[in-house]
Amino acid sequence: MKVKFFLPAAAQLLALSGFFLAGCVSTARLDAPAMVREMDTVLNKKEFFRLEKLLDQHSSDLSPARRLYFAAILDNVFNRNALCTARIDSFMSAMPAGFPDSLTANLLQYQTDSYFKTGQYALAAGVDSLLIRQYPKMVDSATLADIKNSLLIHHALSDIHPQEVVLGSGAAVAWRRNSIGLLEIPLQWDSQAVSTVFDTRANISSITQTYAQKLHLHLLDVTYNESAGLTGLQFKVGLGVADSLFIGGVLVRHAVFQVMPDSVFYIAPLHIQLNVVLGFPVIAQLQEIQFYTDGRMMIPSTLTAKALHNMALDGLDPVLYLATGGDTLLYHFDTGAGTTLLYATYFNTYHSAVLKSAIPRKTMLGGAGGTKTSDTYILPSFRLGIANKTVTLDSIAVLTQKINPGERFYGNVGQDFMRQFKEFTLNFRDMYVDGK
Repeated sequence: MKVKFFLPAAAQLLALSGFFLAGCVSTARLDAPAMVREMDTVLNKKEFFRLEKLLDQHSSDLSPARRLYFAAILDNVFNRNALCTARIDSFMSAMPAGFPDSLTANLLQYQTDSYFKTGQYALAAGVDSLLIRQYPKMVDSATLADIKNSLLIHHALSDIHPQEVVLGSGAAVAWRRNSIGLLEIPLQWDSQAVSTVFDTRANISSITQTYAQKLHLHLLDVTYNESAGLTGLQFKVGLGVADSLFIGGVLVRHAVFQVMPDSVFYIAPLHIQLNVVLGFPVIAQLQEIQFYTDGRMMIPSTLTAKALHNMALDGLDPVLYLATGGDTLLYHFDTGAGTTLLYATYFNTYHSAVLKSAIPRKTMLGGAGGTKTSDTYILPSFRLGIANKTVTLDSIAVLTQKINPGERFYGNVGQDFMRQFKEFTLNFRDMYVDGK
């Protein structure tokens, strides 16, 4: 699908946009140090929309290499994966002298992510190997471990056809919330109807070992480490590929699944076993999904073009740019969460306001692998806005401690936000969400 026109079309677009590095090196320009420092700081904070604005306004203050560096990252962030990998290929083939190895290593991490998203698994594995071989000291130990884990995944998938979605005339299916409030849709798979959790924050679609056997998943010879974000539980998983499955009339080919121990998907306090989770890579390839409060989920064959631009990607995690009081902040977007949760970043930034209006409480948080009780403050109400529409959420928990050391975003927006709208749309081509 996308792979057929990948490099040629991307190269033409690059040449037209003025970022094709081979044509830029000969007209080298010095960076404005203050602007580079500001843009590096903004990128480190993952303030993607601000970085986009700065690049647009101050491109002339950057050298060609730095322009390409920021442009390639933004291509990845806004789901323009063909442009991202082509820019970085150009950079690597004509690398300017003196360009910092740390920045090259950072670019390569974005490139392997874009290769994975487009199903170019062998190329992703090649970039992983390059990072491990030539740049191991340019990343921290946790990142290096993640790269080695990714190499196992990408290498195992190297001979697998790219995952592909065939929209046809689109689809209309019924969605429902299961007994614990998770959003589920039906999949047609191996002549069986399978209730499947629809989870934008599942980085890879997942399935239990029992269901992998039941649905005759093609298992790959690989195991690797995985962990549950909230609980930190570590466990071993495998990989499998479904030759085909259907969401209504939409065909998904070569869908990649993590094969999980059944116990990881068993929610002990509620005695509930989950079996199949549809994750980000398939969801993004659907391009546009519309949820209606009457229980319909529509996947249109003709996408809805809008000027709205409020969704980005942090790797395989969708991120929303939402109005919050007098600010606009970045939040993870998680259809696998029933309620919105604010992170310690929010607590630390708006500490006084939280203490003034919130009530301290122990809150139980759950996910794959178990549950965890955390100290939180409960805000009686919390307002979020898309474009000119503002909604109010009730009883929102605010964490006081970071979930992980690298936390940058302000929270995790869940289904309670979606429920405020009669129609809620995700569009991964133009990168927006909208509600009516």
